[in-house]
Amino acid sequence: MWLILFFRICLVGSFLFAVWKWGDWKNWKKYYPTVLFVMVVNLGASYITYHHGLWNYHQDQLVKTQSTVELINSFVMLPSSTFVFLSNFPVNRKLYQYGYILLWVLIFSSLEYIDKTIGGIYYSNGWLWQISTIFDIAMFSIIRLHHLSPLRAWLITLFLTGVILIVFNFGSAEMK
Repeated sequence: MWLILFFRICLVGSFLFAVWKWGDWKNWKKYYPTVLFVMVVNLGASYITYHHGLWNYHQDQLVKTQSTVELINSFVMLPSSTFVFLSNFPVNRKLYQYGYILLWVLIFSSLEYIDKTIGGIYYSNGWLWQISTIFDIAMFSIIRLHHLSPLRAWLITLFLTGVILIVFNFGSAEMK
């Protein structure tokens, strides 16, 4: 339990340091709509999957509920990573852009793998770490798309939400 707490504190600290160090604070207003988009989507997903979770977090010494972890994700982890991701997105050559997205997918999937290995996160209802990695590819691609074309990003997000609800057998009675 202490290892999970240590990992989470280091993770939050690292993300906050990264946003301070590598965030484009002079142009933060450019990224603000996409940061809000990510927050709304994560909170919406947490709400919809309340009774049919695909991934859940074990408690540690400070964080006792799933909702607390989701709030930390929604208000700290995802906004800060979105801000740093967009602040440093390469503007030239598509190959660099694809590589940059894959770098972030590697970072996120590696952190999740570590969290899974130490027992901080577990999966249910058919979700797997490999699916999370595919999810990360979609997530970072959609974050970039939202920065460029918000309406298209919302439409794709709603479509993918429907696919996830169907593939992972969500019933309307399970939704909060």
